[in-house]
This record gives sequence, C-alpha cells and structure tokens, in this order.
Amino acid sequence: IYAMGNNVVFESTTDGTRRYLEGLDDGGVGCVAVHPEKKMFAVGGRGFQPKIYIYSYPELKIVNVLSGGAERGYSNLSYNAHGNKLASVAMAPDYMLTVWDWKRELIELHSKAFGQDVFNVKFSKDDDRRLTTSGTGHIRFWKMASTFTGYKLQGSIGKFGKVELSDICALDEMPDGKVVSGTESGSMLLWEGNFIKCRFVQVGGKQCHDGEITYIELD
Repeated sequence: IYAMGNNVVFESTTDGTRRYLEGLDDGGVGCVAVHPEKKMFAVGGRGFQPKIYIYSYPELKIVNVLSGGAERGYSNLSYNAHGNKLASVAMAPDYMLTVWDWKRELIELHSKAFGQDVFNVKFSKDDDRRLTTSGTGHIRFWKMASTFTGYKLQGSIGKFGKVELSDICALDEMPDGKVVSGTESGSMLLWEGNFIKCRFVQVGGKQCHDGEITYIELD
C-alpha cells in the first residue's frame, strides 16, 4: 500500500495486480499508514484543511475522520505499537506534530514540529510517550512530559556536532531506545538522547550507501 497522486494504491506482490482508492481531499493523498493489526489503515490528505481518513481493510469503508491537524496537508502518519494512538506531521506552512486518540477522533497533543519540512514521525516501540521526527536539516526527539496543566510535547533537537548537517529521510528505534538514522551522504548515525553516539561507515571509511538513505527498518 502506498500513496500516488490522488490515489492510495494496493499492489499485489504475487501477481502485480493493483487496486486504487481515490483520495477525498482536493489536493490529493499525502501519506498512508497501516494499523499494526493490518485490519485498517489511515490516509492523510492534501488541500485546504485536509482530513485523516481511517479505513477498514479489506472493505475500504471509512470508520473515522480526523480534523484539525494540518492547514494544507499531511506528510507522514504513524501508529504506535498498540495501535490505539496515531501521530501525524503536517506540510507547509504549519509543520504541526499531532498525537490523536483516533477512535474518539480527538487531538491529544499538538505542537509545532519544526520550521521546515518534516518527513517522518515514529513512536517509540516500547514507550508511547516518546516519538521521533525528522526532515530538512534536522532530527527531533520528543517526550510527553507531565506538567501542572497536563501532558505536553517537549522536543529536543539533535546535535550534529562535528558531523555535517543533513536532511534525514529515514529512521528507526533500537530495542534499547537509541535511534538509527540515515543521511544525505550515505552514512548512518546512531543517536543516544539528542547526541550522536557514533557514525556507521564501511571498512576504510567508505559511506554505507552511494547517496541518500531513504528507508530504514529494524527488526
């Protein structure tokens, strides 16, 4: 399942056949995310005041509609490990990070993620109070902190230090809470807190990949 133009595409890995689901917002489809149980999926729209539509699968029936998380479009969506929360990041001009109670169609937490494009949002695999976002020239580590007025999102910007500043398109979290990210140059970075613990390259100092790393998934 992936987004393409104004459609969500379901492509069979066995025979290559495709099914199409047309987007409902006037600017097309921005992103999709599959629920951990794989019985539903979320579609983030593009356009004026777009919505997030939760569909059942394989029936493709709308079961929930989420409003108010973006002004012009969604760039990424992510469910937590239990599937009861959904995180979204918005495109320009607002770049908002939102945590949803999607079953009740309610915004739980809402904060500006960054001042430039945000490509990714991911929940921690074992702690729903932690998230990571990344995008143009940044990575940011979030926690849901308890305050006198309730829970709020607090984000710490990753410090590149002596490593060249980079757009970050891909990231994933290790079992111990450290985060692995890609870079534009093709090396991989290991983050502990908001600092780089080490940089992965091949023997002899060659980059891990020729060009930008765009996808990382750790089992």
